[in-house]
Amino acid sequence: MPEGEMPANVAYRLIKDEIALDGTPALNLASFVTTFMEDEAEKLMTENLSKNFIDFEEYPQTAELSNRCVNIIARLFNAPMDDPNAEALGCSAVGSSEAIILGTLAMKHRWQNARKAKGLPHDKPNMIMGSNVQVAWHKATKYLDIESREVPITRDLLYMDPKKAIELVDENTIGICSILGSTVKFL
Repeated sequence: MPEGEMPANVAYRLIKDEIALDGTPALNLASFVTTFMEDEAEKLMTENLSKNFIDFEEYPQTAELSNRCVNIIARLFNAPMDDPNAEALGCSAVGSSEAIILGTLAMKHRWQNARKAKGLPHDKPNMIMGSNVQVAWHKATKYLDIESREVPITRDLLYMDPKKAIELVDENTIGICSILGSTVKFL
């Protein structure tokens, strides 16, 4: 931490130069990054950077917009709802890791509630996944105390074998995670 301040344009230039070596998103075909967005989307983000979106009490219109997006996605994926006019329950997430952990937590709670309702043990959940999943899935199972059961990816089959996945399913399975469009290199 420097003793004194520096002009904003100098701080900007130092940081811009340092991260310039990170690569160009449009040329990155190896990860899930947004390589293009319309100017209007960037403008909206810039205009709202000062808002703390976590504080929905302070920003009720942002909360309403978030809820509408959750409902659009719920209906798009045919989320089970008792009343078709009901509002879906969900939340927005800042990134894929947070979304994965929240989704995994929801699966765990849903499984636990169903097991409790039947008077069955609810302390040993597991999740089935291919060995090619994003590391956030491993974090989610570790943080949430869920057994991770992996289906290996092989030279002959570069995606999770559904038959092998089904063989791992039991009454404690809360979900199956499969990855689409993954590339694996074997040396």
